[in-house]
Amino acid sequence: MIKYISKATVFSLGSSSNVALSTSSISSILGGGDSKAFSSNEASINIIELATSRRTSEEVANLRPDLVEFGNKNFARLLIEEHNLHAGFLKNKYIDIPKDSLGIINVGVSLLREGLAAKINKNGILELEFKNSNRILVRLISYAYIDKISEFYISLKKEKAQLDYEFAVKKTDSILNVMQVIDKRLIKLDETTFFANEGLQRYNLPRINLNQEKQIIQQQYFLSVSNRENAAYKLQKETPIIKILDNPEPPFNIEKNLRLVIRLLD
Repeated sequence: MIKYISKATVFSLGSSSNVALSTSSISSILGGGDSKAFSSNEASINIIELATSRRTSEEVANLRPDLVEFGNKNFARLLIEEHNLHAGFLKNKYIDIPKDSLGIINVGVSLLREGLAAKINKNGILELEFKNSNRILVRLISYAYIDKISEFYISLKKEKAQLDYEFAVKKTDSILNVMQVIDKRLIKLDETTFFANEGLQRYNLPRINLNQEKQIIQQQYFLSVSNRENAAYKLQKETPIIKILDNPEPPFNIEKNLRLVIRLLD
């Protein structure tokens, strides 16, 4: 049986000018500085795991290609039918098509993951390969995977920017509240020691300590404000752009499965 193998390379571009080309995780342009296109020090979600995850395959399996000859069937159903076209002795094992849609998706996911391969090359670019005996399905499914990976990647980027901004705002407000508490304590100290001898340590030391504490808090506040503004900029300006460098188009590589038939002699 002949299988056709598509190959696509996918690169991520960020609006940040300091996104450099180094590991293999999706968080590369989610805040890390020293990174490849799909990598970062944060390393929270690996792009390979995303590409080969069940979630991604389930979404692809649910898609219905907009071609009349496929009769509005989803990829899961089409893959099962294609698999069964090559079933028989020394071929594929026949798969009974499940009666329910969830069962069809589960089988389709299994077939998708069998045909998919993903890796990060030395330049930090994602390489996707998909193989199947139907060259039309190979092309359509390859593009479907790229679309789903891109959607998740962009969504994750925006979600992280939003979370970073909300965290920065809360931290800034929290530090400001601490400064206001210190100011109230200083005011109260002035009011209660107005006629006191400031030369006495019991009156002077608390004021000195509070002023020193306020200076430390002020430094934290200025830094927090800077972080908040930076987070706000990223939330408004930075959006990743996913570009396909090599499209999964024909001519495809061909894989021939040669089966060895052993004749048993008496």
